[in-house]
Amino acid sequence: MTQLEKIFEVSQVDSPPNVLRGILQTKNYHDFMIFSDIGDIIHTFTGSILANTCLPGDHVLFTDRCELELRHEHPLIVGTLELASKSTYGLTKRGHPMYLFTPYNASYPHFIVGCSEQDTSRNRIVVIKFGDWTSSFGTSGRFTYPRGLLERNIGISGEYQAEYKALIWQACPYYYPEYPYEIKRKDTLRQIVEGYTFNIDPEGCKDIDDVFTFKKLEEGWLITITISDVASYVEDGSAIDIMASLIGQTLYDQGMIIKPMLPQAYQNECSLSPLKTSYGISMQFVWNKQISDIKWFESIIENNRSFTYEEFQRNPIYPLQELASHLASKNIEDSHSIVNLEDSHLWVEQMMLFYNKEAGKLLKQSKMGILRRHSAPDQERLEKYRTHMPEFEYFAYSAAEYCLAEESSHHYGLNTDAYAHASSPIRRYADLVNQRVLKLLIQGSNDTYYVPLTMYDMKLREKAIKHFARDVDFLKAITSGTSFTGIIMDTIPKEDRIKVKVYVHEWKRMVSVYYKIVDGQILSRDQKTELDISLYRSVKIECAVIPNARNWKERIVIHIE
Repeated sequence: MTQLEKIFEVSQVDSPPNVLRGILQTKNYHDFMIFSDIGDIIHTFTGSILANTCLPGDHVLFTDRCELELRHEHPLIVGTLELASKSTYGLTKRGHPMYLFTPYNASYPHFIVGCSEQDTSRNRIVVIKFGDWTSSFGTSGRFTYPRGLLERNIGISGEYQAEYKALIWQACPYYYPEYPYEIKRKDTLRQIVEGYTFNIDPEGCKDIDDVFTFKKLEEGWLITITISDVASYVEDGSAIDIMASLIGQTLYDQGMIIKPMLPQAYQNECSLSPLKTSYGISMQFVWNKQISDIKWFESIIENNRSFTYEEFQRNPIYPLQELASHLASKNIEDSHSIVNLEDSHLWVEQMMLFYNKEAGKLLKQSKMGILRRHSAPDQERLEKYRTHMPEFEYFAYSAAEYCLAEESSHHYGLNTDAYAHASSPIRRYADLVNQRVLKLLIQGSNDTYYVPLTMYDMKLREKAIKHFARDVDFLKAITSGTSFTGIIMDTIPKEDRIKVKVYVHEWKRMVSVYYKIVDGQILSRDQKTELDISLYRSVKIECAVIPNARNWKERIVIHIE
C-alpha cells in the first residue's frame, strides 16, 4: 500500500456518508479550499458564511457548510490595530475599548482586539493570539468577528523598525522557549570517514551542514560528501521535531540568522564544526576523471578545517574544481561541451546538487520522502523575453515546488525525475524528513516512512520565506525614496481597464498598476494624460503614501509618471 493510499484510507475512517472531511485553507477568507491530509484539493466553495467560523488550518467536516472537527492552536498573528479610525466594538471585561484588527496574512478574517492604548492618532502593529469565535450573527446577518487577545505591541504603523519586525512575525510566527535543552543522540553502527575533511562556507557560519573529504588513491581519489546527521538528534514526532516542521526552514536576512529552524543548542551540536567528532550521512565515490562506485553510509567524521569561499578560491587544494566542472558538464544538454567553473561558490553548489540528485534517486525508487518538481516554462513568454529582454527570461519559469516521492516529480531546470532537498537538515525541514528515509534505506529496513505534513503546508512555509526576502528589499527601498525606475514587462486588458506589470529592479519584484481605458486610450490616474505602455519600455515610477492604510503594502500607491 502506497503512502497516498494509506493516508486516504485513514482519512475516511468513521466519516459520515456524503460528508467531506479535510483541512480548510484560503488565501483571502472568501475563496476556500478543503484539502485532504496529503494536500489534494477535494472541494472548493466561496463565501465566509459557509466557512462557519472555521479558520485556515482547521480540520472540518463539510456538507452544505463547514463544521469544526478539530482545531490545533493557531500561530500568533501579526497585523494592524486600527486605532486611528476611532471606531470601537464594545469593551473588554476590564473596560478597555475593542478595535478592528487587520491581519497581514489575508487568509485570516478581521478580528476585534481590546487595547488600553491612549494615543489613538496612529495605527499600531501588534501581535495577537486567537481567542474565540462564537457562532452568533451580527446585525448585518453575517458572523461577528472573532476575538483576538493582544500579545505584544510591536510599534507604530509606518515606522521602519516596526514594519521590519512585523515582516519577521509574518514569515515565521513560531519561536522556541528559552530553557536548557537535553540533547540525546541515537547511536547506530557507523563507518569512520578517512582522509582530509573540510567545509567551505561564508565567514562566521555556525550551522555547518556539509563537509568534503578527499583521500588519494593509487589511481584517482576517494571522495566523500557528508551531511550532518540531524535525524540522530531530533527524534521523529518529538516536541522539537513538531516545532521544526511548523517553522519549516531557518529565516535569514543578509546571511544572518533571524529565526532558526532548530534551537541554538541543537545547531551547535549538529554543526560539523572543525576539531570535533560528528555524526553524518555520507555519500562516497571514486573520482578518476569519471565517477564510480557510489555508496551511502552512516558515518563518524572529524572536520579538519573550515574555509571561507574566498580562502578556498585563493588556495584550491584537491581537485574540487575539476570534479565540479565535470558535474556541471554532465548537466548540460550538449554532452560534448566542457564547462570550466572558476568560482568556489559554484564548486560547492555542484557538489550539493550531486548529493541531492543521488539522494533523490534513492527516495524515488523507495517511493518515500519529499522530492522537488519544476514545470517547463511558458514557451510564448520565454520567446518574448529572449527576443526583447533576455536578462529577464527567468520570469517565464515557474518556481520549483515540493511533492511526494511517489508522485510525478520531473524537474525541468535540472533535467531529472529525482531531485531532493537533502543537504541542509539543520536549516530546512524537508531535508530532515528525507534524511530519515535515507537512514532507513542505508540500514536496509523494511519500515515505511510517512511524511508528517502536507505538501500544501510545505509550500506555504517555503513561500513565506521567499516573500520575506522580497518584502524586506521592498521595505528598504520605499523608506529611502519615492521615485524609481521600472520596465514594463506585460499588459493585460481587463474590461474597461488594463493591468500593467512593471519590474522594479531596486525592489527586486514585479508590481501591477491599473489604468482606465477611455475611447481606446490608456489614461493616467487623473484621466488627463494618455500613457505610453509599450512593452519593455523604461518608465519612472512614483510612490505616494497613505499614512493610515491597513498595512505597509496598501500604504504605497504606485503610478507611472
